Amino acid sequence: MKRNIIVFLLSQLVIVISVYSVYDEISLLGYINVSFFVSGFLLFIGAVVFIIRTGSFDFFMKSTRKVFALKGQREALDSMRAPSETISMSPAWFFTAGIPTFLLMIVALLVYYL
Repeated sequence: MKRNIIVFLLSQLVIVISVYSVYDEISLLGYINVSFFVSGFLLFIGAVVFIIRTGSFDFFMKSTRKVFALKGQREALDSMRAPSETISMSPAWFFTAGIPTFLLMIVALLVYYL
C-alpha cells in the first residue's frame, strides 16, 4: 500500500513539474491536459505488457517469423523463445500509477466544467 502511494505521488509530481514547464503556470486546464497524457501513456504501456505476458501475442510473433524467415533459418526460429517468456515485468506498476491519475484527471475535468 505504501509503495502504491509513493508511485501515485511521484506521478503527480511529474505532472505538476510538466504543467509548470509547459504552461509557465499551474492551472487546472494544464493539469487536465498533462495528466491525460501521463495517465494515457502509463495505461498504454501497462496494456502492452499485459498483452505480451498473457501469451496472446505469441501466435502472431511465431507466424510473422515463419513468413519473413529465410529458408535456412527455419530451425533457428523453432528454438526461439516466445515473447511471453522473455518479459518478466508486471503490468501492475503501470496500472497502479495510471488508473488513479486518470480518475483524478476525470475529477478535475468535472470540476473544470461545473
